Amino acid sequence: MRLLALSALLLGSAASAQDVSAFAQYAQRCREGGGAAACRSAMEQSHRLKNWAEGRKLWRCYTAVLGAEAEMIAASLPTAPQAEGTSAWQEMRAMCGR
Repeated sequence: MRLLALSALLLGSAASAQDVSAFAQYAQRCREGGGAAACRSAMEQSHRLKNWAEGRKLWRCYTAVLGAEAEMIAASLPTAPQAEGTSAWQEMRAMCGR
């Protein structure tokens, strides 16, 4: 749900709304144990966002996406605690939503 809210906040930004929305959806599935396919799809979408940020030299956005990826992967591990709001997702929203 938080990831869907993230995508809604970024829809008006210069980042591709389709990529942000897809990343949020697949990342949520990955975090909830959706398996390798969901995590792979999330990583593909985040790669598109990183390419977008890199092309515009938005390095803080790029590293924020890396942080969101790391939290998504950590949360998908069987022994990982499921955190509520995360600073990496908040930073990505702030840095990429301009």
